[in-house]
Amino acid sequence: MLNHEMTLKPLKNTLHNPKKQGGATFISWMIVAGFGLLIASAVIKVAPYYVQDYNVQKFMRNIASEPNAKKMNKRQVFSKVEKHLNINNLYGLEEAYYGSRDKSKKIKNPFTLKKLKKGKNRQQLSVHYQVPVKWIGNLSFLIDFKHSVIMGEVNNK
Repeated sequence: MLNHEMTLKPLKNTLHNPKKQGGATFISWMIVAGFGLLIASAVIKVAPYYVQDYNVQKFMRNIASEPNAKKMNKRQVFSKVEKHLNINNLYGLEEAYYGSRDKSKKIKNPFTLKKLKKGKNRQQLSVHYQVPVKWIGNLSFLIDFKHSVIMGEVNNK
């Protein structure tokens, strides 16, 4: 009987000891909440540019899949690009596209149309642009987008 009481006594003390509390403290929850808020604010800042990029991919596929896309020259392709830029309100890309026309700004046109070596009358429409996104204080994100489509082919990426 004595041995049995001795083994239960230490177990009783640890279960009812108020100093040994389990779980997270208030400070640790605040740290987790702080990190969660930082991630949420980054997503809120960056997400619209990924939606914009989805629209860019979509209109490039639309231009490339038009019936006469293989026969289009550079002027015709870029007029269609301008039309889509204006309709879709793609501000970040519009600035780079229209800024490339002003020689004093020295901005490179994000869209290129080049002839491919393989195949007859094959052209590739490409876009490469970067979007700087201010985040907190002097911290910012630089998002780099690159896409290309073959003119006259159905591009279902």
